[in-house]
Amino acid sequence: MNDKDLQDLEHAVRLLTATPVLIRMSNAVGSTLEAGMKKLPGKVRDGIQDATHKGLTKAMEWTGKSLDGQVRDASTRSHLLAAATSGAIGGFFGFAGLAVEIPATTLLMMRSILDIARSEGHDIADPAIQLECLSVFSHGSSSSQADDAVDTSYYAARVALAETMAETAKALSKIAADKAAQGISASTAGQWLARFIDAVASRFGVVITEKAALQAAPLLGALTGATINSLFMDFYQDVARGHFTVLRLEAAYGQDAVKAEFKALHAKLIGASA
Repeated sequence: MNDKDLQDLEHAVRLLTATPVLIRMSNAVGSTLEAGMKKLPGKVRDGIQDATHKGLTKAMEWTGKSLDGQVRDASTRSHLLAAATSGAIGGFFGFAGLAVEIPATTLLMMRSILDIARSEGHDIADPAIQLECLSVFSHGSSSSQADDAVDTSYYAARVALAETMAETAKALSKIAADKAAQGISASTAGQWLARFIDAVASRFGVVITEKAALQAAPLLGALTGATINSLFMDFYQDVARGHFTVLRLEAAYGQDAVKAEFKALHAKLIGASA
């Protein structure tokens, strides 16, 4: 691995093992998750899960429709501002606005993730890359950075989705290539995609619920909503940048080699901060 790629990987390691999003949001609003959960009604929690699933489904349907495939720098700042605006509107309307704010924010995040994937040289028209974009939402559901053998929650999340993602990508690719010749129905591909969305939603829904709880802890308002959403978008933009940098390097050097170097760099960073 040349010096430039090593620098890129080290940056990716820093992004993918940084302070968890829950802690960032908690510090920003000056409250704890426990305090927020006490103010979050059970009915609202159920609504959050529904809105999360709806947002991820719409995000997958939207892939490839809002961006062309030409490689260019990602517009992370404009997406960040859009997320802040969405959060401000959601904060203004309180719990009643979550059913609209969550899917809207998820769509904005998906567009930004696709934009970042494209900037790293990936083909966002490829169903496998689209699924990788959706998989970014599965990261961040654990607030613990503890590990043994210097493993990380990043690779653990990838392993958890690997089989479902592979089967879904294969089914979608066959549909895109030639429905009749490949002998697979659109309904079968849809079933695999639904399983994959369910797997991602089960993880992302946890973070969305935590986000809503932290917004509920202080007096809910537009400023709080904008702040939380900005941090939320920023975190997943970082995850996307790290993830697609790693995928780019894995394509060049192999997954095992990059994972080994990832762990070595992570151990070095932990040692430096001790």
